[in-house]
Amino acid sequence: MEKSYLPKAPEWEFCEWINFCTVRKTDEWMSKAWFKDLTWNISEIMLEKVINKETYNWKEVVRVYSSGHVFIDNTKKEVFLVTTDKNWKVQHQFTWWSPLEDENKEVIIQESWAFKFDLEKVRANARIRTKNRTWVTIIEEYNEKPLVDWALIENKEDGEVYYKLVCLMHFIVKKYEWILSATWDENTIAWNWYVIDDLPDTKNIAPNAYIVSKKALEILD
Repeated sequence: MEKSYLPKAPEWEFCEWINFCTVRKTDEWMSKAWFKDLTWNISEIMLEKVINKETYNWKEVVRVYSSGHVFIDNTKKEVFLVTTDKNWKVQHQFTWWSPLEDENKEVIIQESWAFKFDLEKVRANARIRTKNRTWVTIIEEYNEKPLVDWALIENKEDGEVYYKLVCLMHFIVKKYEWILSATWDENTIAWNWYVIDDLPDTKNIAPNAYIVSKKALEILD
């Protein structure tokens, strides 16, 4: 089972101190996470219910991060997504994935009792994952601080069921080299451009594809 490399902490430490809850807010400015169970049912939960807990529904919570890139076309109407096939489940998603390299896992800095992310390592992981999954080399992104979403994903590994709490971080691509496609590496099997407004009704779309794409458009505008 994967081990945690993000600390547990109250919601406000992530969301208020370092502004790492940017895409899912209630009208009362409470943060949510999208939740996916073993049967791939999708819903939302309040982030405060899990972000500072060792367990959820009596199962261990493992804390990790994942970073990648958002490609928006020149018309600002379409978004590029890769298709992944993992554990017999197909999903159209951004290029993100959790770091495989140990040096990019240690991204939390604690100074004067406050948490800080090493965003250069987060960006480095995003660029590695994007190149491994799409062939392209990212030269420049629009946003210095990534768009952040949180996901709680139920997993089963070697007969053990646990939850993975993932801090999903997205950089919007400004310049890149080579041709976008899918590499068949790191679980990728295909790619396509998708109309952003059609994402909520498109089968097998990652639960955050629409909301993050719309936030990306706000930055580009």
